[in-house]
Amino acid sequence: MNLHEIWEYDDKKHIQKLEGFILLCKMCHHVKHIGLAGILASEGKLDYDDVVEHFCKVNNCSKGDFERHKKEAFEIWHSRSKHQWKQDFGKSKEFIKQ
Repeated sequence: MNLHEIWEYDDKKHIQKLEGFILLCKMCHHVKHIGLAGILASEGKLDYDDVVEHFCKVNNCSKGDFERHKKEAFEIWHSRSKHQWKQDFGKSKEFIKQ
């Protein structure tokens, strides 16, 4: 199992707030970080087709559905990457060393 952070994004004020954490299986975690999964696959460290197949199985959808989801996720990432973001660690702030 992998621990994955859950963030809430204020796209107007450019603040990302840590809302909590969720446990994911290794393949679901690769789906959440699909850009990194692509890099790992290009380095021969991960089978990208296995990640896509897992997404489709878990979500009961087609590869076309996956591609649309991925396209939307990258559009959001690209838009948000144009800004400097402030981080709000919320209730977890006391555990963060800065």
